Amino acid sequence: MDALIFYHFSKKLTGSLFNAFEYYITILEHNPKFKLIFINLSEYELNSYIIPIFENRYLLNDINFKKNIILLKSSKLIYKKFDRTLILDYGTIWKTKGFLNSKEITVISEKHTDDPNFMFSKKLYNVTYYGEMPFTYHDHKYRMKLAFDRFKKVRVLSEGVYINSPYNEDTSFIDKLNLDPNKKVLFKSDHHLQNMFENFDEYIYYHANKWFDPHPRLFLECYFYNKKIRYYNKFKIKDGSYYRYQDLKENGLKNRTLSNRDTVVRRFIWPTQ
Repeated sequence: MDALIFYHFSKKLTGSLFNAFEYYITILEHNPKFKLIFINLSEYELNSYIIPIFENRYLLNDINFKKNIILLKSSKLIYKKFDRTLILDYGTIWKTKGFLNSKEITVISEKHTDDPNFMFSKKLYNVTYYGEMPFTYHDHKYRMKLAFDRFKKVRVLSEGVYINSPYNEDTSFIDKLNLDPNKKVLFKSDHHLQNMFENFDEYIYYHANKWFDPHPRLFLECYFYNKKIRYYNKFKIKDGSYYRYQDLKENGLKNRTLSNRDTVVRRFIWPTQ
């Protein structure tokens, strides 16, 4: 069995969930046996919360993406045998190491690669690491990609400012941003915003040094949807937000579209040796 494995912690939405789904459906297009395995996600949560979010975000009429989604309790993982597995989230590594039985593991490095709790040991696993950011361990340099071909178009655009200041509860900084008083202000939350990219035309990332962001998606998504992007990092933290923003200014979305030409995707669409 080939599968992408994702550990479900809570209803908190993270970019890693969308990364996982996009890599899953891109591989599924060319490997119809590929599975998406959610660890500790209930059937109710899947059908009432997760799937509606995917259907709201993506063009999915041409692919039966639901057929290969498997829900698995963490206690049952040890009984499953895999040929090839893909892991995109450091939390999933933490929760599956020691229980995952896979001939090959591919990891897109995200965070904590200096901590053995969040790494599959090469002494115990046949694992290959791909990574974009200079602060992560990786065997191969890799450029993270998004399934832009499946992004829904914006139908009606409302003026607004979407502010993301991770783990920062002090919003007094907005007084210094010279915001347009005629625009509504939205703050990033852990919950899904319906038709998200129709609700604002300006994106602000304010780094308050409360969180070391590994590889934020929203810079790329907002650029794709032609949002004005403003980035503030007075602490000069060189995390994923810094490198994503700098790369976006220099390269835009060059080589950012996920397809069957992607190095990681190709590891799962070739026949198992």
